[in-house]
Amino acid sequence: NWVKAREAAKGLPTSATDDVDPTLSSSSRKGVYQDLVDYEATNNIVELCNTQDIPAVLEPVVDLARSDSANLDSVFELMTMSRHRAPCALMAMVPTAYENNPDLKNNPEISDFYKFHGGLLEAWDGPALLVYSDGKSIGASLDRNGLRPARYSITKDGTVYMMSETGVVPDLKEADIIEKGRLGPGQMINVDLTTGEFKDNIRIKSEIASRHPYGEWLERQRKDITKEEFRDDRMYDDKTTTFAQATFGWSLEDIGMQIADMA
Repeated sequence: NWVKAREAAKGLPTSATDDVDPTLSSSSRKGVYQDLVDYEATNNIVELCNTQDIPAVLEPVVDLARSDSANLDSVFELMTMSRHRAPCALMAMVPTAYENNPDLKNNPEISDFYKFHGGLLEAWDGPALLVYSDGKSIGASLDRNGLRPARYSITKDGTVYMMSETGVVPDLKEADIIEKGRLGPGQMINVDLTTGEFKDNIRIKSEIASRHPYGEWLERQRKDITKEEFRDDRMYDDKTTTFAQATFGWSLEDIGMQIADMA
């Protein structure tokens, strides 16, 4: 049934905003996306790809003339054709909020995976529900904000249903359902199309993250920049500083999350 769903998804627009220009609504080859993808992250990927030695036959991998979701699909396809499994590629491109995440407390290998790939790819943000397949598995994932509904049900005959609301599936009887759930922020589910095995968020991510010793690589290769001591001398008093910050539209969030880190 997942295979039927994948076939039915062919030809769908890649974004809810891509219903005007046919050059922007080219059908997804690897994924189907609900709603929008972050434009800024797409631009960062464009700049990254423009600085890499990419064979001409693959160009253009990304293009600002295309929609955000079309560019995401192109990078996703490139990664899956470059020996990345579909869930691995999506984990790297659309990571969860892994720092201080209690769900990952017993799975440090997943956090290590995200730390490693965080230095390679700029994260895409949603809100977006992404359904993907590489022919070997099929699954779905939510971005780290988790603002899109995604529920799934598994029946006695092994069929897996996933959509915004599984209650709209005709003839799906409650007595036939053996498991149901929903995707939370940054979570993923996966079905192996060879074995028919269903894998929840922790299981599929742990399986992917355990394929390589990401923790050892980080410990051996990563260089951490330590904070330096700075002088306490100030150019302006509190009143003048507050007035200047308000004049230029600086909020507490800007100061705490951006200016402070740069300082």
